[in-house]
Amino acid sequence: MLAVRVIAEDGPDALVVEDLPEPDGDLVVAVRAAGVSFPDLLMTRGQYQVRQPLPFTLGWEAAGDVVRAPGGSRFSPGDRVTTLTFGAHAEQVAAPPETTFPLPDSLSYEEGAALPLNYLTAVAALERRGRLRPGETVLIHGAAGGVGTATTQVAKALGADVVASVSTDAKAEIATGAGADQVVVGEDFRSQLAEPVDMVVDPVGGTERFKESLRALRTEGRLVVVGFTSGEIPEIRVNRLLLRNVDVCGCSFNVLAEGGAGFGEPMARLSELVETGALKPVVGSVHPLADTPAALRELDERRATGKVVVTT
Repeated sequence: MLAVRVIAEDGPDALVVEDLPEPDGDLVVAVRAAGVSFPDLLMTRGQYQVRQPLPFTLGWEAAGDVVRAPGGSRFSPGDRVTTLTFGAHAEQVAAPPETTFPLPDSLSYEEGAALPLNYLTAVAALERRGRLRPGETVLIHGAAGGVGTATTQVAKALGADVVASVSTDAKAEIATGAGADQVVVGEDFRSQLAEPVDMVVDPVGGTERFKESLRALRTEGRLVVVGFTSGEIPEIRVNRLLLRNVDVCGCSFNVLAEGGAGFGEPMARLSELVETGALKPVVGSVHPLADTPAALRELDERRATGKVVVTT
């Protein structure tokens, strides 16, 4: 099988496609589409917080068809599934049963590959860490990207009003299509707000954006940090939190599985929202597996909209 391999941590252009043996494992999935994420980009440079020994296969999430399953399991060959598993940028992948889920019938493989990481992140940021209540207003940065469009849709499904923050008019159209109630364009987003917001979800980072986001919060508002796609990790003077009575918290989707809970319950809820039409992953560009470097450059240059996907 073909797989996208990191053989040197020199960035996307150093990736190679190699022919590897098919994976071992009780549950094996033939990958039809795989998500491309910012952690993938960081891993090609050795900048992600979890380092893998070289060489390794890239990718965190995939959608495809079960080709091998253990007897008595909830999966059978031919089942359409989506899975969280490392090494997903390959024609086949060994899939952990506990992080593999049925792919809703209404979703394509490309849409299924856009579901796990981004939508679990959205649920974790809004509900678990941000304590969102119906009727609150959420400002979402990077709202035309994969995490941003997912967070917009989940926030709307949970009864929130959404203000989408984007960098261009073209991206404003993507954010509106994802369901945003209002869109603000450019770095001066705060001056475009009609009133303070209850929550900010920020996958972008950057010092000035962070400062202005704190100023955009109403009393007892929450700023949830989910990433730093700008490449700049802001620092905070905590007296700002004291004086404003606001909160800042970090969020990784893994918090949903703390205490052995696993991702089964949130993924089941997401699937239900997909079937009702409340959620529909926004797929941006789709590349062949061999063009994974080009897909990663889209993320690196902040040209991507929606979820970037590679297909086999």
